[in-house]
Amino acid sequence: MVKIKDIPDITEKYDFTFAFCTFLDSFKRSENKSELIAEQPETGLLNPMEYCMLACAAHKLANDNDIETPVWVYDEKYVLKTPVYALDTKNEEYRAFLEQTSPEEYKQRKLFYGASVLMRV
Repeated sequence: MVKIKDIPDITEKYDFTFAFCTFLDSFKRSENKSELIAEQPETGLLNPMEYCMLACAAHKLANDNDIETPVWVYDEKYVLKTPVYALDTKNEEYRAFLEQTSPEEYKQRKLFYGASVLMRV
């Protein structure tokens, strides 16, 4: 099982998207979901947006699964200084849509990826 804290190490061999999706798959199958998000990822290996994504995901997954939200997700270092939008869009209408549909846990950290941000098929 891949824990959220493992993602920075995995990105040394694979890209962030692969590592993050592997974590989401592990989370979905896990009997002990809180264990997979409990520990803070090591800092320094990812960029600020990627760390923000991990905090947003841990916060949202905790809320969606009625488990205790890890304290580490509330650290200010996981809040982006400037908003980031899906696909780096400059389209104002699409930005407004993303702002309306992004989960609250993402909005709080200025990451606007829309309602399906954690969707895996």
